[in-house]
Order: sequence, then structure tokens, then C-alpha cells
Amino acid sequence: MTATGRRFTAAAVPAVERRCAETLAALLSRLAEAAAGPLAGAALGGALGRGEAPTTVDASGAFVTPAPFELLVVLDGTPGRAAALAPRLLREVAATARSRRAAARVDVAALAALAHVPPTIEAIEVAAADRVVAGPPGLLAPLARLAAAQPAPLEALRLLVRRGAALLEAERTLARRGASRASVLSGQAAVRGVDLALGTALLVSAGRFRPTDAGRAAELRLLAAPAESGAAAGGFHVGMTRTRFRDVVERHREAVAAAGRVELPETLAEARTQVGRASDRFLEVLRLFEEERLGRSLPSWTDYVRALASRHGSTGGPGLFGTRPADDLPGRRAVRDWPPAERLAPALATLLDWDPGDLPIAPVLLDLPDGAPKEALGPRLAALAAGA
Repeated sequence: MTATGRRFTAAAVPAVERRCAETLAALLSRLAEAAAGPLAGAALGGALGRGEAPTTVDASGAFVTPAPFELLVVLDGTPGRAAALAPRLLREVAATARSRRAAARVDVAALAALAHVPPTIEAIEVAAADRVVAGPPGLLAPLARLAAAQPAPLEALRLLVRRGAALLEAERTLARRGASRASVLSGQAAVRGVDLALGTALLVSAGRFRPTDAGRAAELRLLAAPAESGAAAGGFHVGMTRTRFRDVVERHREAVAAAGRVELPETLAEARTQVGRASDRFLEVLRLFEEERLGRSLPSWTDYVRALASRHGSTGGPGLFGTRPADDLPGRRAVRDWPPAERLAPALATLLDWDPGDLPIAPVLLDLPDGAPKEALGPRLAALAAGA
């Protein structure tokens, strides 16, 4: 089992490359044991699989990468058995990753069903990277059709929710008095992740998604200069101010460039400022993206929930922890049936924006008691977003 000799990080620091290779080997070994049956193979996706992962200096002064190991595990069995084994494999891999101070995400598929994998962002990226780390070199041949596919808008919303949840957590930890160096570095990583996600959302909206960060940066430059590229300027960015659009494009470019060098910690004040600015960018992009996807104006995050309720035919009604006034807002039972990203996006926006008029919707969306404190809402959202 090897990593095919390709680099993991953009900066290619030898110590980090060696540590990534050792961690990957440990994860693959644990997978082989936990699969309890034929393991057809595995492929590495995400920033590590593309060789674009960032490098930073952790609180102990060691070179590390904060990027998770995103593995597509292929089992030689039925789709039903693959689905049944998925939770166990995820738990085992996550435990092994934690023991090595890393993070991991696992998707499981049956070999016979690879040709039918939907075009999620993760599947498109792993197909394009074609980085088989266990099994035959041609393992991902059934996914070749996805390498140039365009993900659905809901896929971009999933990405925004995951990256936005990390930003919310960074905001919470940086708000503490005397926040640690580790918190500052996590905040910087969260800002970088959000900026990459915002650029991705622009491209998904315009139908010009590319499967690498560098490719997306190049495509965003062309999106900012449609006359030069000769392509029609479609997408929600046409509703952004020129200043904000340029800001999002430039921040994406800077995030890609920053991955190519070792990132040092900022001051606590600067980290807090950058998280606040990233939150502003995030909220505007999320609103415009969803206005385009849902086909209606969203003047408030409560109106956003109403729009989603209308889309799903949800109605108001009693909640789990008491009776809510009858209105056009959905109840807790109704929102549980929504796609996770649609359920979490307005809750995330509310917690980042912290508008008193919208706050009552967050506990409903997160299935917590009315009036639950932000200290409870944030961790609940982070836990749900991890599986979105």
C-alpha cells in the first residue's frame, strides 16, 4: 500500500510528507482489519489527494497539515453490505486518525456500484485525482465519467455548511479571553476553508466547477474577465457588487497561494478580524447562492426558512419541546426530513449573523429547546454539519 509517490501538500515540506505517508499507512492498515472481508481498494481524495493541502506550524512548533484524510473505501461486496459497514469503518478510521493527531472522512462504496456513484464534489475530485492508495491501479476506472462532471447546487451548499460550521467554531474559540495559539491556527484554517468554499460556490453556480483548488482559481480569474475568456457570465455573482465579487475571487486566490508556503500564526486580534470579515463574505454569498437556487428573494434568514418550507411542503405546528404559535414556519418534525444541508444552512447563517429577529429559528432547525443558548447551539450545529 503506497501513496503512489505523489506529494500530499502544496509546500511539500519533507517532515509533513513523511508524517502524512505514515498516517495514511496506519489508516489503510486499520481499514483492512475493520472491513472484515474483501477490501477491493481505497483512494485518497480532498486536498491531500490532490496534493494541495496546506502546511502550518502547530502549537508545539512542529510542521503539520490541518487537512483531513478523505478516503473512498471500495468493498468487494454488495451495496447493502457496504452501507452497513460504513459506520463501523468511519469510527475505526476516525479513532486511528485521532491517535495520530489527524482527522479523517470516509465514504464507502461497493465495487459493483462504483459506476453509479452520484456526482458529489468529493466523487468528482477523487475521480479527477485518481490517487489509488490501496488496490489495483485501475480501481477508479468506473468513476472516470465523473472527472469532468458538474456538481448540483445542493453539493455547493453542503460544502458551504461544512466550512461555515468550522468558521462558527473558530469564532467561538477565538472569542475566549486569552485564546490559545492552537485556536488562532484553527481560525486561520477556517478562514482559508471558507474562502475556498466561496469560490467553489461561485463556479458551481456558473456551471464552471473544476476539481482542484488551482483549477478553480484559474477559472475564477476567467469568470472575473468574461470578455477575455469568451464565456457567458452566468451565475449568482452577477448580483454581487463588483467590490465584493473581486474580494471573494482574490481571497480564494490568496488561500490557494497560502497553501504553497508554511503558514505562521497571526496575532489574536488579527485572527478575530479575519474571522469576522470571512463571516461577512460567507453570509452574503450564502444568501445570493440560495436566492438563485430557490428562485426568490431572501430578505431575512427567517424568510430563508419559509422558502425552504414552501419548497418541501412543510407547515407550522407543535415542536418537540412545546407548542409554537401557528405560522408559516415549519416545526421540528418537518425539518428533520429536509436534506441536512438545507436544514443547517439557515441555522448557521442565524448564528453567524446573530440577528435577534431570526434567532428563534435556530433551535427549531437544530431540534433543541426554544431559547437554547448559543453555547449549546454552536456545538450541536458542528456535530450535525460533520455528517452533512
